[in-house]
Amino acid sequence: MEKFNRVKTRPMIRPCIFFLLFFALVVSGGCATKIKVNMLEPAQYHEASMTRTVAVLPFSGPGGAEFTSEIEGVLGSISIDGKPYFTLVDRAQIDKTLSEMKLFQSGLVDQSTAARIGKMVGAQGIYTGMVTLSGTNDSPYSERRQQCVQHQLKYDNKGNAYEGLCVRWRPYNVNCTKRVASFACSPKLIEVSTGKILYARNLAGSADSSGCEDRTPIKGEAELLQKAKEFAKTEFRKNVAPFYVTREIALMDSTDGISSSEAKEKLKNGMDYAAKQRMDSACELWGEANILSPNAPSILYNLGVCAESRGDLDAALNLYRRADKLIGKPDDNVSLALNRVTEAIKNKKKLAEELRGSGL
Repeated sequence: MEKFNRVKTRPMIRPCIFFLLFFALVVSGGCATKIKVNMLEPAQYHEASMTRTVAVLPFSGPGGAEFTSEIEGVLGSISIDGKPYFTLVDRAQIDKTLSEMKLFQSGLVDQSTAARIGKMVGAQGIYTGMVTLSGTNDSPYSERRQQCVQHQLKYDNKGNAYEGLCVRWRPYNVNCTKRVASFACSPKLIEVSTGKILYARNLAGSADSSGCEDRTPIKGEAELLQKAKEFAKTEFRKNVAPFYVTREIALMDSTDGISSSEAKEKLKNGMDYAAKQRMDSACELWGEANILSPNAPSILYNLGVCAESRGDLDAALNLYRRADKLIGKPDDNVSLALNRVTEAIKNKKKLAEELRGSGL
């Protein structure tokens, strides 16, 4: 059993970059069709996300040098709309500066020293930190097994003997091991111009594996430790830059409020297109159905999903509110949609600032 518990200003930001990446069918038939939509959300630490040119100093602690390279890899791999989000100072330039300052082996540095290094290498921000935990722990245990020691003796119609069902079992124990890998680190970002700490977190992750001598062997220490690190790196990635999340959104197929048979047919056909991952055609059909039956909650709600997915949040909120009013009682899907879009509108300005700083 295993359980594994990352500048020039433009006048406008393309709205589609905020939310729509792709549609994918999740459930169809037996219950309402659901789609998955990838949406872009702002970084969890806005100031960190606005610091674009960064350098990573060696982390102190066990495996700190190796983790420094992994943090650089996370920052360097972040891209939005195919464009790098951060500019990393060359590692050779950082090492040269640290060597000249006789700091290469000193590990964690204070804020003023980090800011001074940042000015020397041309960085806006300096990432530094400490690995506080990195290792594995093995715990022995045993599992109970049973072995058949006596079977029924049976005969076929030709008189040949053969073994039947087991009639007596012998219990025995086997030796097993549970291995737990744990990793923790505390990265922080220092603003070069002020020496101020813009971001500081304690991040941790763990992964475990169990194995017995008579079954699947236990996972290796290096593999488990890397999986534990991935949890910390994934959280760090969401902290410092915009990130995509996948939302599962249910569609509505109720014909309540629809008097036109043609509108009912268009609603149904639209659901069929949605089930085939053809949301462009589905939205077009629902728009036509809305002209025929302008006060149908399900049609208005589905059009709200269309508007939300293309990044038109104000239109989506208006459509969801109209559907909510027409239904006249709390509906789970509508309530989720209203909360989701209201939160997205709050985040829109912050996300626009982060994307504008990247030239997107």
